[in-house]
Amino acid sequence: MAYGRRGTSKEDSVVISDSLRHEIAEHSCISCGTGIPWQPFFQKKKLKIGFMGGSVTQGYIQQQIAKEPYPFIFRQLLSDQGYSVETICCAAAGMDTMQGNALAQKEILDKSPDLVFLEYGINETTLRHSVLSFESLLRKLLEAENPPIVCIFIVRSKQGYSCESFMRPIAEHYGLPCVCLPSGIGTPLTEGRLNWEDYADAESHPSADGHRLLAECLMYLLEQAKSIPEAPQTPCPLPEPWLDAPYRRLQWFPAGTLTQADTDFETVTRDDTYYPLVYRGNADHARFILNIEAKAIVLFYFL
Repeated sequence: MAYGRRGTSKEDSVVISDSLRHEIAEHSCISCGTGIPWQPFFQKKKLKIGFMGGSVTQGYIQQQIAKEPYPFIFRQLLSDQGYSVETICCAAAGMDTMQGNALAQKEILDKSPDLVFLEYGINETTLRHSVLSFESLLRKLLEAENPPIVCIFIVRSKQGYSCESFMRPIAEHYGLPCVCLPSGIGTPLTEGRLNWEDYADAESHPSADGHRLLAECLMYLLEQAKSIPEAPQTPCPLPEPWLDAPYRRLQWFPAGTLTQADTDFETVTRDDTYYPLVYRGNADHARFILNIEAKAIVLFYFL
């Protein structure tokens, strides 16, 4: 048996063994990327690590937020190796890449991260609009003035849903590091050496042991990257888009900050980390007029 339990009571949490975590991490590590400046990264003593994604990255489970989601554990593991680590998270339940794109400049790029993990494998569809949205966010990060190393991190639901079908090819197209949990967890689940409940809830939200597993998957990637030879000092130019990236110039304008907006909506505050200032309309009489020259406009609605 490759996993065990603390004690015998039903309240005791399931523990994924060290050997099984290592096996899953090894098989989840798809690539360290090509031409990635890993050696300059490891030579730094102070690291800024960004995490973008949905409820898994946020740590949501059972209507609460875990105190130690995988970004927290990942920071601890790096700190144990002597690094001073700052983590930057832009993640919330239901957040997709269009929202991530709108928030990326303020929440991630303005803080100059060295490495960014993208975890949207279960918050997107496999339809064209999701691919365009994902690639737009990706290119926004890669086209930044001082681009971070970007790693695509793919998770899955209990039912086996993920966007691996397009995220892995995009990672290969751009030569990016890629960690794909479905590749590591599938065999142990099929062989009965791991129960889904050892990792997550009935949907997709990891338990404490699940978050430990995710953190160690990312640490395994870094351990493998340490042996990568020095990359050329002149970075390779970005390839042409895998599909297209029409939203890479998307910008977020909080309510009241866009002078071109002529509206009867009032500006109100919300108790929200990412959207503290929004427009609120009157259901009986509301008018929203926006005079602006733009290629695309995306509106986010809140209840």
